[in-house]
Amino acid sequence: MKKLILAIAAVALIATPALAVDWNFYGSARTVSWYSSSDLGDFTTVVGGDDDSDDAIAWGMNGHLNSRFGAKVKAENISGRVEIQLKATSGGDPGGAVTTESRLIYGEWNFGAGKLLVGKAYTPIAQFISGQAYDEDIGLLTVGAAYGQRIAGLQLSFGGLTVALLEPNTNLIFGMTLGDVDSYLPKIEASYAMSLDMFNFGVMGGYQTYTIEDGGLPGRNGDTDVDSYIVGGNVGVNFGPAYVKGAISYGQNFANAAWDIAGLYTGRSTGGALASVAVWDGTDGTDDTTTTQFALVGGFKFTDQVTFEAGFGWRQDDLDVNGAKKDKVWSAYGQAVISMAPGVWIIPEVGYQDYQDDVFGNDEGHKFYAGAKWQIDF
Repeated sequence: MKKLILAIAAVALIATPALAVDWNFYGSARTVSWYSSSDLGDFTTVVGGDDDSDDAIAWGMNGHLNSRFGAKVKAENISGRVEIQLKATSGGDPGGAVTTESRLIYGEWNFGAGKLLVGKAYTPIAQFISGQAYDEDIGLLTVGAAYGQRIAGLQLSFGGLTVALLEPNTNLIFGMTLGDVDSYLPKIEASYAMSLDMFNFGVMGGYQTYTIEDGGLPGRNGDTDVDSYIVGGNVGVNFGPAYVKGAISYGQNFANAAWDIAGLYTGRSTGGALASVAVWDGTDGTDDTTTTQFALVGGFKFTDQVTFEAGFGWRQDDLDVNGAKKDKVWSAYGQAVISMAPGVWIIPEVGYQDYQDDVFGNDEGHKFYAGAKWQIDF
């Protein structure tokens, strides 16, 4: 019997092909040293107060959540990636705490004609054209460049074409406090990109819809559909050591589809927070918001260790409500990306953000910032 078991085990080992799995671990520690001076316009730092300015210093982990640890895995035609953010609260030991949250977790199957991705990953509409370091490496996202978050779902790629069916973002719209939210379709996004020697470009689009059933509010006797869409494109050109990149996008009800970064406009008025969402019209419909934005970035590689970059992003939200003002915002920055050693980066940066007026015509103020991001990748 013992010999029989050994023989079966030997046959099983011979019949089972060896699967070589490569694990490549990595990490990135990031801290910041920013000074910012904000003019709050028509608003104050204290309710009922008269202080319309705010000076602050940020010194510590980059936004408390942008350092990361991860692994890239490869096994024949299967690959995957796991990345977690290392969130450190202020205070240090013993008052501080470290928690982890997933940034990326997906597996990808290369089946020859294309690739199937399953899990949480960046979505096809993202326009990563900027290296802006402030505000957790914001990169002009949401103020000029489109961003669809990191969302779970299915993504199918054929060469430069990617189609994604993603978890929808559904919620009650502004002004509606009751109602049953129903969704029947996933969020759909798609992109096509091509890269040549000196030139690259891409186009993208997305659509989401869901329904809020009658919630018994006065004036409601039916269902309300909430529709969001986005279309856009980006382009990049290299001129030896210099480069120029641009992006543009247009769409409707970005925030309802999670095509905005929640909390990005910290310190803006309530009107600013309403800028990209659908608003209940008091019956069974919505007053929608259309958004137009663009970004332009230029850079020059001075040496292998030093690159200079400057960028500008602009955005306008137009809420279709009588009397509502167009809400605009723009952001500009200049930086030097300095490589002190392989994996060691210091990025001095100065920038300005102008929030202009909100949908009610209130001055939302502006912000100046200066400082640096410090980063070691390992």
